[in-house]
Amino acid sequence: MGKELIITKSIVATALAILLIFSSAGCNEAAQEQVLESTSYADATVSYLGPEGTYTHEACERFFGNEGEYIPYKTVKEAVEALVSGETEYAVIPQENTIGGAVTDYLDILIATEEVTVTGEVELPISQNLLVIPGTTLSDIRTVYSHKQGLTQGAEWLAANLPDAEIIEVSSTAEGARMVSEGEDLACAAIASSGCAEVYGLEILAAGIQNNDNNKTRFYVLSTNAPQTEAGDRMAFIVTGPAGTLPDLMSDIEHRKLDLITIHDRPLKTELGQYCYVIECSAGSYEDYRKITKNSGFTFRFLGCFDVK
Repeated sequence: MGKELIITKSIVATALAILLIFSSAGCNEAAQEQVLESTSYADATVSYLGPEGTYTHEACERFFGNEGEYIPYKTVKEAVEALVSGETEYAVIPQENTIGGAVTDYLDILIATEEVTVTGEVELPISQNLLVIPGTTLSDIRTVYSHKQGLTQGAEWLAANLPDAEIIEVSSTAEGARMVSEGEDLACAAIASSGCAEVYGLEILAAGIQNNDNNKTRFYVLSTNAPQTEAGDRMAFIVTGPAGTLPDLMSDIEHRKLDLITIHDRPLKTELGQYCYVIECSAGSYEDYRKITKNSGFTFRFLGCFDVK
């Protein structure tokens, strides 16, 4: 009985200590926020478009605070399949770039994979660089490798500085850097991040070659958990139906006082005029979403409410 009393007193003392922390003058809200932000991802497994050094890899590090295990896959499709099969708990995919626009191939994967929801978003500044074997000069280069987005973002610089170079699209910016590193050919270069230069032992021959200095890419953090319903920084959902009904939907979104962040249209691939729209709004909740879905011209799929890092 005495031991039980001691344990009870200990529990009460601990509870009182916690209450004192939260009730400290001027610190109540800050303490609560600190507890909420203390979620640990130490044991998280995250699939992403590899190899090591891609911008998606960097987005993983930003969102998960360098915690957890990041597992590279050759394609975004494989990274998302790993999530669905339970090999990983999260997958991070690019979805939009300032210069290249919607990353449509990856949005198609999001639309087709009904098991996934969006649990977070990362906005990452993108600085593209021309990476080469150390000692390479601009006049040596005959071939440039990069992901489609990297080539698009550096198109103006390439046209002005390497107009005769062969442009070869590869699965990721880091894959291009890896190929240049392993090929050890002074005639080859890659457009990739500065981090790739460190990872693959390359030299930055030209930095910041993107067409726009405000270049950013947005990444979705996916999971197979139930979507969050409480309002966050953003809310996302997918609607499917005829283009002619879209004005009514936009009117509903405006009526709910939601700011439209982005809308991406993808063909339904069944008949002309039928589309899937990936829509992202600011600060909406599941209740707002439910009211929007009263528009009978579309079918809906809720992706979740989430915060942006």
